[in-house]
Amino acid sequence: MKLTRRVFAKIIAVGLATAPAISILSATEASAETITLKISHAWPNRTEFLDKMQASFNATHDDVQIEYVAAGDNWQPLFQSTLRDSLVGQLPDITHQLINYTGLFTAKNIAQPIDAIPGGQAFISSSGVSSALVEAASVNGHVYAVPYGLTIPVVFYNMSLLKKAGWKQERSPQTWEEIIDAAAKVAALGGNINGGYLEFEASNNWMYQNVLTGVGGSMGDKDSAIGFDNETGVEAMTIIRDFAKAANTSAMTTNQARQAFNAGTMGILFRSASGIPSIMEAAQANNFQLEIGSFPVVSGKGKLSAVSHGMFVLTKDPIRQKAALRYLEWAYGSEGQALQTQHAGYLPANSKAFGESDLFADYNKSNPYARNLIASLSNAGDWHTYPVDNTDQIFDAQIEVVRRVITGKTDPAAAVAEMSTATQKFLK
Repeated sequence: MKLTRRVFAKIIAVGLATAPAISILSATEASAETITLKISHAWPNRTEFLDKMQASFNATHDDVQIEYVAAGDNWQPLFQSTLRDSLVGQLPDITHQLINYTGLFTAKNIAQPIDAIPGGQAFISSSGVSSALVEAASVNGHVYAVPYGLTIPVVFYNMSLLKKAGWKQERSPQTWEEIIDAAAKVAALGGNINGGYLEFEASNNWMYQNVLTGVGGSMGDKDSAIGFDNETGVEAMTIIRDFAKAANTSAMTTNQARQAFNAGTMGILFRSASGIPSIMEAAQANNFQLEIGSFPVVSGKGKLSAVSHGMFVLTKDPIRQKAALRYLEWAYGSEGQALQTQHAGYLPANSKAFGESDLFADYNKSNPYARNLIASLSNAGDWHTYPVDNTDQIFDAQIEVVRRVITGKTDPAAAVAEMSTATQKFLK
């Protein structure tokens, strides 16, 4: 079932409770040979985070060990890799994937029902996972995913550069008009200084989605597969063009932009909140004043498009499924949530653990933005995906259209029409 805006709002409102430990392996099974679970992910560049997760889990679970396997460098490649692995019978035991892939995985019998594993229903019921999220990860009455982390797009500001360029206010820019103006002023400083960058190549055309939903638009809904081919869609594309033109960084790659911002030579960077830990370190190392602002949303009609990812059990072996549930319990609990928040930068799915566990104390002290970002999830809906196997091709085509707008090769109205045509072609 798709994670809708209404469902997502319910998730945040209800909150998620800390999962208590549940022993699900019998004494006979616990004394048997150690089970090593293979867990696929899309974080090949987050080795420190994964090493800490693996070491922490393995140190406290003698009979079950884990081994992480990189199967993609982002959500779409990971999804496609999982589909290919299913065809040749080489699926991992568990995978960290987007929750809105639930329907696709179950339709192909890839994901296994967690509530059907002995102890699974008890875990779901006692963990405090909201009924809304259970519904979002359910198909035909069974639950197929347990949440792990959330993220939203944010705006990183080098306030040192903004002030040097003439930004007079103590706060960071808040509206698109202010952001575009500030980017132009920073770009005008010249030399090796860059105005700003929007990471438009993010999976699922995520940045365009957020600009669009932020001004009250929609990528699509149950009534229409394409919801952006209209004035609001053009408005969103125009905002992207105007920012890129003002920032004067259209020739940059995402990696170049990140390096420039971290080095203190870029004024504004639109990126996932998962980048907060590394950017905070860079700001301290390069001695510039960092502010992290909310993605612009029009009051009363705009919404953010957030990302919710979770854990799917893929193994069909009953003994390995029981072992897999041990990992899900741990990762959703305070320790697993604290590690991903501190080292991966995602916002915790288990918001009650975040609010109550001492494991988050140091993180809260060092990250003054965390609580405000979690609060902003109340103004978030789901990011859009398409219920077809070639969803990555659709978004790749859309991103290429956005690229041509950013580089000045296509005007916004023509780009929206082109993006609509390309999307319709792949949906047929």
